Amino acid sequence: MSLLRLLQRALFGAALLLPLSSFAQSPDPLTLLKEMQQSVRTLTYEGDFVYQFGDVLNAMHIAHSWQNGYEREQLTTLTGVEREIIRQNPGQTDSTGTRVSRRLLKAPTLMTFSPQNLDGVYNFKVLGNDRVAARETTVIAVLPVDDFRYGHRLYLDKETALPLRREVLDKKGKPVSQQMFTSVSITADAATDISVADDAGSEAKYQGPWLFTDLPKGFVMKVYTQGRTNNGHASDHFVFSDGIVRISLFIEDKSTAKLGRRSSAGPVGILGSEVDGHRITIVGEAPVETLKHFLKSAHLQQEGER
Repeated sequence: MSLLRLLQRALFGAALLLPLSSFAQSPDPLTLLKEMQQSVRTLTYEGDFVYQFGDVLNAMHIAHSWQNGYEREQLTTLTGVEREIIRQNPGQTDSTGTRVSRRLLKAPTLMTFSPQNLDGVYNFKVLGNDRVAARETTVIAVLPVDDFRYGHRLYLDKETALPLRREVLDKKGKPVSQQMFTSVSITADAATDISVADDAGSEAKYQGPWLFTDLPKGFVMKVYTQGRTNNGHASDHFVFSDGIVRISLFIEDKSTAKLGRRSSAGPVGILGSEVDGHRITIVGEAPVETLKHFLKSAHLQQEGER
């Protein structure tokens, strides 16, 4: 028997030993992300997770429920100062007509975004399988097409598409923050007869004096509100999103605003500057160069602009 024939038989025998999943078609990553968007909001689950950014590592307990269209999420710290945070219907409209955003609350939350808005700014790839919190997961890479945003690696539960682990990645593919369940109990199936509105809904209608030109591709204004600072001074608040990243801009009169400074906490950066007699502070889970780009884009409209 020739050496070539022996090699062919050896390769065929090895192929028979491979699991059938090796030949099965990989699941569509966008389909999985849409399932994740639904499950993270409408599943009932409870568990412990760790959250790491930089040199900081914290642990929290989460209890999430969905009942008759009402979402409730309770977070309890397991390390450091004891704290409890309760979110009622995050991402939905409350009784006053004000939209409550998961992303603007100062506590970690599971990954929620709008898959239908990501085309052209992210690529998606199924990387394989892994195990998290004693459950089998499918690993998906969400890769930006430019350096204006971070990448993400998501570990989705095979049964429910609940994200059991999330890594935020810099342009070299190294984690800048991680969030992972160490234990989780899923006690009720996700609702299948409803469509949950995501945080990246329709664009905000703003007709004021500020203009934002030459924004990075994919970013649009999602929220505009007027309010007051803790000192009682007027403040404008803008939120821009590309479907995953949310960039918040706070604009105050220079004479009343406190001088800010550049800082960061893991993937979340804070940057401040004076623009046209006003103080602008930018906060977002994005590289610092992205925050600088937003600062350069903001200016009061001049006569003839719009």
